[in-house]
Amino acid sequence: MERVMDVTAARRQFGTLLDEVFHKGDAVTVVRKGKPMARIVPVEPSAAQKEDGISARQKALLEELDSLPALAMDDEPTALLRTMRERKRKQAGKEYGR
Repeated sequence: MERVMDVTAARRQFGTLLDEVFHKGDAVTVVRKGKPMARIVPVEPSAAQKEDGISARQKALLEELDSLPALAMDDEPTALLRTMRERKRKQAGKEYGR
């Protein structure tokens, strides 16, 4: 989506503006006194961005969430936490070659 924004508003909202450009793919033209001064466009899609809008980090978090064991009402939460911590220790050991 193409937007036009005054330079003062762009300066005040610069962080939000960059997030919108990066995550939504918006292009923003910054104007001063009605004259276009600059255009902010997203960079080429990187490995962190996907066509479906999910970044690699978000995808990894979703996979981790899906791998969590289900907890029933009669299950002991502390046992579940011990299992999860043990699984993380084993995974860290594999990643660091232990």
